[in-house]
Amino acid sequence: MPYKVLFRHKVEYYLFALGVWLANHLPARFIDGLSGAIWRVLAPRLHRHRRAIINLEAAMPELSISDREALLDRMWDNLGRTSVEALALHKIADDPNAVTLSFSEDVIAIMKSEQPAIFVSLHMGNWEVPALAAEKYGKPLIGVYQKILNPLIDQEVHNLRARFYKGGLYSKGLETITKVRRGIANGYSIAIMADLRDSHGVFVDFFNLPTSVTTFPALLSRLYNMPIVAIRAIRTGSRKFQIEAMKLELDRLPNRDDEIISNTKSIQSQFELWIREDPALWLWGHRRWKLDTLNK
Repeated sequence: MPYKVLFRHKVEYYLFALGVWLANHLPARFIDGLSGAIWRVLAPRLHRHRRAIINLEAAMPELSISDREALLDRMWDNLGRTSVEALALHKIADDPNAVTLSFSEDVIAIMKSEQPAIFVSLHMGNWEVPALAAEKYGKPLIGVYQKILNPLIDQEVHNLRARFYKGGLYSKGLETITKVRRGIANGYSIAIMADLRDSHGVFVDFFNLPTSVTTFPALLSRLYNMPIVAIRAIRTGSRKFQIEAMKLELDRLPNRDDEIISNTKSIQSQFELWIREDPALWLWGHRRWKLDTLNK
């Protein structure tokens, strides 16, 4: 369907293009730190900051007010740095010293095999970097993502990511299911951000709070007998990252719904374990739970 380009879309796109140029031409330590500092100053004035406070209070009530404030300050700094790093992903990928891999033997075997796998990740650390691991192993990917409302920026993001998602980058929707299934048949692995609320999903406990999450990874795993690998990238320095991945233990149950729910819980449980290690690295501002009108 053709889209209508509005004046604000063009303004946003030019600002985005400027960001791409700055991210790739200014010293990394300077521009990344500047972006982090800007987000730390501006974000507390945004609606999403209030939502992050509400989510954090509900999920981790044991934290003091000062602990929460310090945590969210680090969270916005991480988002600012991630935003710039994402625009320079090609440069990071081309730097042989930028990424180290921390994979178990079973994950290495999956990466080296021709068998497609499902990679599930979350908005933690730098969530764009894990795709670099697949490229290092020559593991072709299809990406499933949340469509950007500005069509010009959305197209540019596709262009910037094309190198890392050889099978395409598709927004969530019914048509994507067909494309993903076709891609699996052709040997492509699937990368899915699975930490957002999904109104069409199933309810599981996350930080002891019920939330509706996607069942898509568990469904694909059952249909195609594919392994699920949880993966994340943690920043270790200026545009330096450690990518960690683990193969999840999956249930294979006679009842389809029981299996999908069980394996979906396993994915979310692993995410929660990672977040609890350093909560400041996860984006608390998403509509993860229905806690009040701010999160609806």
